[in-house]
Amino acid sequence: MKIRVAAVFTFLITSTLLLFSFSSRELLSEAQVSILTNAAATLPAPSPVSPVPTQLSKDVLSSRKLHLNLEIVTDGAVTGDGGNSWGGHQTRIVRTQDGVFTAYTVPGDGYTSREWRLAWRKDNGTWPVIAQGGAGREPVNLLASPDGTLNIIGWPNGTGTIWSGKPSNGTITMQSSSIPGVASGFWPYNSAGIDHLGNLCVLSSGGEQPGEFRWACYLPAETQWISGTTEIDYRYTYTYMFPHPDRGLSLVATRDVLWETLGYTKPEGAFDYVFNAFRYWRSDDMSTTPIQERTFLEEAPTTQFPDPYLNAQTDAYIDTKGQMHILYTREGASTRGKRQYRHRVVSPSGSLLYDVRIPKKAGEYSRIFQDARGTFYLLTSSGRLYRAGNDGVNLRAPIILDLGGYQVEYSGFGISVSRTGTPLSNVLDVVFPSDNGAKWIYFRLDLPPIQK
Repeated sequence: MKIRVAAVFTFLITSTLLLFSFSSRELLSEAQVSILTNAAATLPAPSPVSPVPTQLSKDVLSSRKLHLNLEIVTDGAVTGDGGNSWGGHQTRIVRTQDGVFTAYTVPGDGYTSREWRLAWRKDNGTWPVIAQGGAGREPVNLLASPDGTLNIIGWPNGTGTIWSGKPSNGTITMQSSSIPGVASGFWPYNSAGIDHLGNLCVLSSGGEQPGEFRWACYLPAETQWISGTTEIDYRYTYTYMFPHPDRGLSLVATRDVLWETLGYTKPEGAFDYVFNAFRYWRSDDMSTTPIQERTFLEEAPTTQFPDPYLNAQTDAYIDTKGQMHILYTREGASTRGKRQYRHRVVSPSGSLLYDVRIPKKAGEYSRIFQDARGTFYLLTSSGRLYRAGNDGVNLRAPIILDLGGYQVEYSGFGISVSRTGTPLSNVLDVVFPSDNGAKWIYFRLDLPPIQK
């Protein structure tokens, strides 16, 4: 195959208007990236629906770093199991017409009685706390309604609770109420999401075999909650939740059960719970149609690889075409015992569109999002930002982000995406845990139009 030499990639920084911009002239074309990757690949052959893995052999822009204006929201976040950085599936930051807001948890009276704080960014980069309450054990979710109302979801005293209020003149009054239909307890593995119409859904996950989802959705057009319980074969947790108009709902979650529940022998030294499968479910109307499986993936243990790992905790995202993007980690017989970070794309009907490898240099935690034009980006915990075109899987050479020496720790970035109630934008607001989870750090990315 004849390869044409690509044009030089140009990176521009405009100090007054834009944080950064991309030129249309790439250092490597998509075809060249695929050819180079294919030549070096040592992975098993991809399935017929999979493009060649989009892994670069080196970072061609590693000498060019983009300095970020990092702001410390707090250095007193609660740490440890169930602490502020636990999970990753929660919605943690929003942008509304009133500004940027983030929610985090701090120590309270004990392990199951942490407290939440709602912080509002000021123009000088400070983050005063404007509201607070009891969180329970787990981090809270923060959602923004279309009118700018802020909603906090927590589990104080083991009870699913929502606080809602609209900022005004630098203050906010939050009214609380119990959420009907969800489970009680201090380990709800709570999830939440909202759509562009303001349909707000909350979920708790429990059981073992069978497992169950208990869900409740507030429908503002009907001024009421609807709720229900869905039985599933096993417990699935770390659920990404996506309400749709007309009572629709999509869920992505990872199986989380004891080894013996699946009939497996627990390997010596392994964690008590095995994470080796995930599912994507969808319903067009939760009140009449149970959720139906759209994709399922499992990594079974083998004699050679007895401790498999398959976890979709990294990220899930529904794009502007209704396609589900699942970022997951895989290790076991199918990967020859090597850990892989991967990206699966599934149509609304369940057709597998792509399943590709994410570059190893991306790091353990990645987030996928689109800007206002629908262009995809991959933001990774190693401090790399990849533009990913119109499909999310064909990665350009990365921009290297200067994270100021901070490590992006478990559970990775929280970003202002549509499931938080933040409309698609050319601005991305980001928070992440560092310093063993005690720090909650913010930065902003401006994504200008791509030059033609």
